Amino acid sequence: MVLEVLSLTRSDCGLLAARFAEHGNSQRRMLAALEEAGPQDAFGRLCLLRQLEKRFGVDLGMLCYHFEHRNDASTHPFERAVMNYVALWRTNAAGPEELWVRLDRIREVREIVDEGRLVGEPEV
Repeated sequence: MVLEVLSLTRSDCGLLAARFAEHGNSQRRMLAALEEAGPQDAFGRLCLLRQLEKRFGVDLGMLCYHFEHRNDASTHPFERAVMNYVALWRTNAAGPEELWVRLDRIREVREIVDEGRLVGEPEV
């Protein structure tokens, strides 16, 4: 069994969730807003996070936003279960919490969803 994990800080998750919620998950709009506001460290960090998304094929903005809201009353129990399955907060040796995003589990969920799509397709 191979465990593939991306580790994100609370700050990373906040940036990604804000991109999803406040900027329609648009990297360009978020970068333009950060450029105007001036925090260059956030600008650079968001660029690095986008490279991770591309490399691993995961929408971290959507994931962080939904993970952040998984315990809201309006969140469907299935969505809550999926979010708890693919990510979790862990305390590292240095102390601060990190969000562990389980890439192997994201692939498992995708396989289930993709297999389910075949059922709805018309037979030829």
